[in-house]
Amino acid sequence: MKAYALVSYAFAVSLCAQQPAPSSQPLASGQVPGRVVCADTGQPGRFATIQLIGEEPPKGSILEFPSPGKDPDFEKNLVKIMTTSMKSSNLSTVAGLDGSFSLDKVPPGTYYAVAQLAGYLSPLSQLSQRERAKADEATLKAIQSAAEKVVVQSNLAVHVEIRLERGASISGTIRYDDGSPAPGVGPGLMLLGKDGKWKEMGFTGTLPSSTDDRGRFRIYGLQAGKYAVKATLPTMQSMTGLGASFSVHMNMGDALVVYSGGALREKDLKPIELGAGEDLDGIDVVFPLDNLHTVSGSVVAKFDGHPVDAGNVVLSDPETKATLRFASVDLDGTFRLNYVPEGQYLLRVNGAADTDQAGNPDSANDLNRMWHAKTLKSYGEAEMPILVKGDSTGLVLQAPDMASTPAKGQAAVPAAGTP
Repeated sequence: MKAYALVSYAFAVSLCAQQPAPSSQPLASGQVPGRVVCADTGQPGRFATIQLIGEEPPKGSILEFPSPGKDPDFEKNLVKIMTTSMKSSNLSTVAGLDGSFSLDKVPPGTYYAVAQLAGYLSPLSQLSQRERAKADEATLKAIQSAAEKVVVQSNLAVHVEIRLERGASISGTIRYDDGSPAPGVGPGLMLLGKDGKWKEMGFTGTLPSSTDDRGRFRIYGLQAGKYAVKATLPTMQSMTGLGASFSVHMNMGDALVVYSGGALREKDLKPIELGAGEDLDGIDVVFPLDNLHTVSGSVVAKFDGHPVDAGNVVLSDPETKATLRFASVDLDGTFRLNYVPEGQYLLRVNGAADTDQAGNPDSANDLNRMWHAKTLKSYGEAEMPILVKGDSTGLVLQAPDMASTPAKGQAAVPAAGTP
């Protein structure tokens, strides 16, 4: 288990409008006053968030929130987002008690007004996590088709009234198969697209941060569609101590993902039909407790057999190649994945390397030292098929030199008694 001391940051991820390019002459600004109203009650949309999104994709780096179980650099990308300062803008605000708002000093241009309030539909709620992060032309068109167009001119006020429609919801429990609840688990939402592919909806503003003490969750503000709910074993835990003490424990190799309907792989998902404005309850996600096994071993350099001290070991579906689990290579070249269900898998190593952190026991507990370690030699990918029926220990992945052809399909070197 790796424990990292982190500074606690509050952060938000949003799609920001592109500011007009600077010019030699300052542009006179306009004003966008308005009001947010809840269509189902006729009452004000109190403390709804409002933002103006421009016609063009925003310039600059867009940070994509990492996904546990799918992003081998989850830990690094999580801290990157947490430590990135979010710039303020004249293009967003919050409505008051009467639902009114005013955006002042807005540069002239064409925008689309988007409001968000818990339980209500928003043009952003139809976007997946990846679509929000990418923020490309297709994403903007999806927003523009559902948002109010606002043309801002110099020294003029343009009033906007935004009516919010109540969305649908999915609720249920996340628990273990012995009946005990799984508290503190963040449910994930999957949407079946028109292309027949599942999309991770991510942080849409509709997802609860975690299940309650009874394991219950409720996901709200949803469009009609076909959905599934997923959950990951709570192997990432944060804790606070006395004073400024704050630590996060991340064991991504143990992060078993399960889905509603009892599926353990995305390809086996059965969609949940959700109608417009429907409140659907009784959707359960159940973590199995039996027939879970350990997959462990080491990663070595193929040319001389010495253990490498960096890299990622990925467990994937041999048919779809979808990533199911990953773990970092420890300083002694070993890896370990717990709670692996029985079945056929593909085991792969990428990013294998020798670094200057070898032999330094403090590296594993020092993020700065670990992520700024100097790479002495890099290796190519290696993979092997494995069949898990019990604990699979002593597996050896042999990483070839970069100049060599990746050793795909190579035989494992199991320890005695390994199935």
